[in-house]
This record gives sequence, structure tokens and C-alpha cells, in this order.
Amino acid sequence: MINYFWDNIFKGDRKEKSVYTTLKNNILFKDLNPRELQLVQNIVNVRHFQKGEVIFQYGEVGVGMYLIVSGSVDISLNGKIITKLKEGDFFGELALAEENGRRTADTISAEECVMIGFFRPDMFEIANRNPSAGVKILFRLSQVLGTRLLETTTLISTMRRDARLNDQKNS
Repeated sequence: MINYFWDNIFKGDRKEKSVYTTLKNNILFKDLNPRELQLVQNIVNVRHFQKGEVIFQYGEVGVGMYLIVSGSVDISLNGKIITKLKEGDFFGELALAEENGRRTADTISAEECVMIGFFRPDMFEIANRNPSAGVKILFRLSQVLGTRLLETTTLISTMRRDARLNDQKNS
């Protein structure tokens, strides 16, 4: 009976460490010192999703983002998979910056997943309890959103150029 007790303790330690490691390796939290990371770890929500479980749907009001600790997630629009995200990836970060913003895609767990939910109230709690950590996170969030905007603008420009070229060919 004692062996099971010790097994459970060690499994719990590994799980805690993987949440900490996932946070530490994520761009939003990479500038935080160990004490600040521990604060974040104590505030965030660890969630478990079964295969095929909906995480959020297109059009829902977004309240935060998710970081994938283990498993994978399908991002889809109109029933078509756009991309698959895996361990270490994150999604939904726009909801941290938008008040009452709507989700732009569906997300469904492709397999059993463990994820860290980081929500707007969590961000505000961190900023209130440790303003320095809050600024570090918000700075990185702005970088991520800026990069995503640049990627989207570049993609749209390329698509417009290609459409014009196709129109000229067909004329």
C-alpha cells in the first residue's frame, strides 16, 4: 500500500513540473523569474479534455487562451481543419486583449489533452499582485499579437496579388 502512496506523490510532482515547464517555455512567460512563474502557476487553471471534446466554438465570446501541456488540438473553420496544434503550442490569446471578442475558429481536442487555461481575470490578478510580472506578460502578448497581425496582413496581400494575377490571365 505504501508503494502506491509514493507513486502518486511522484506522479503529482511530474505533472506540476510539466505545467511549470510549459509556462516557462512559452513566449508570454519567458521573461518571468522563478518566483513570478510560480505566481502564474498558482493562478492559472489546468484543464483536462477528452478526445473530441470542444474547447471553444466559432463565435463564442473569448475569455482567455490555452497552452497545450500534452495532447493535440484541431483548429477548424466551417468543418475544415486549418491546423493542428501540439504540446507547447498555444491559442486564443487574442481574447486576453479583447473585451467581448468573438472566437474566430472552432477548437476540438484531437486526443486526450492537458491544457493550461490563462484567462483575462488571471492576467488582471497577476498585474495587481505583481505589476512587474504583469507588464512582462503584456509586453510579450503585444509582441505575439503584432506578429500574428503581420502574418495575416502578408497572407492577405499575397492572396490579393495572386487573385489579380489570375484575373489578368483569365482576361
